[in-house]
Amino acid sequence: MLLLNNRTVTYQACIEICIKCAQACNKCFKSCLGKENINDMKEVLSILVDCAEICYVTAAYLCRDNIFSADLGRSCADLCDKCADMCEAFEDLDCKASVEVCRQCAEMCRRLQ
Repeated sequence: MLLLNNRTVTYQACIEICIKCAQACNKCFKSCLGKENINDMKEVLSILVDCAEICYVTAAYLCRDNIFSADLGRSCADLCDKCADMCEAFEDLDCKASVEVCRQCAEMCRRLQ
């Protein structure tokens, strides 16, 4: 029987939401590439890529129970909030979905200790 402490459960939940967030940001990114005004979207495209990357890295650190996991989690939360704020302006369903999951990821990452 595997015993899990609260930290393990929190880490696993955070790993899962980080991966889900990275996937949502990548999907929104791809959707944005098809927009006519793509030149006006450089900042949001950059944030989407950065958010996906930090989510993947945070998940990897958590898998290894790295001593910097909580610090990285705070940075991940900040970037997820910024990404969500920027994506709220878009009506695209993929971008709306990324807003929701970015908010969830930010909340979970802030719980890391």
